[in-house]
Parts: sequence; C-alpha cells; structure tokens
Amino acid sequence: MLREIPVRRDCAWCGHVEFSAAVSVIVVWAHGLRTAIPIVPEDELRICASGRCNAAYRIVSRTFEVHPETQATVGPWTRAVIVLEDGNRVDIQNSSGHVLACA
Repeated sequence: MLREIPVRRDCAWCGHVEFSAAVSVIVVWAHGLRTAIPIVPEDELRICASGRCNAAYRIVSRTFEVHPETQATVGPWTRAVIVLEDGNRVDIQNSSGHVLACA
C-alpha cells in the first residue's frame, strides 16, 4: 500500500515541488565489496522528481558513507539502484567511482 503524504515544500536545490514515491531500498555496488549491498532507509526518503538537482546521487552518496557495511570498502560506490515504493526505480552510475589505469 502506498503512503499518501502531502509534500508542502519545494526542493531546496532547484525549487521543484514534485517528489517521488518513498524510497524502499537502495542497492549499491562498490570496489571492495563482493556483492551488492541493499540498504533500507530508516526514515522516509523522497527524491526530487525534476532530475536536475542530482538528489538521487546525493542520497546514495550520503547513505553509502554512513552504512556500517560500506564504511570498510576500499573505494567509492560505482553503481546504485534506488527502488521506490510505487515499483519504479532510478539507476545511477558514479563516474567518480571508476578507477582509471595509470601508467
């Protein structure tokens, strides 16, 4: 069952007023992890629906930094999938997380 919670504020970054459904789980891949880590948020998180302000990227980065299983990784996250309560998903690639070969 979807929660109907009215959002009465604008996005702090872009001013957009439409937000996504609540985040159910964030699945993160990173260097140093054998498998992907599913992260279930404690609080209700919603993402700005405009896509212009990188809200999804910020949520994944902040969640990755504080999660106990990901703090021991040797590198940044490389890919994430955010699954929303309504069944939709957001796929994110972290270009800064890719390791470049140096000669």
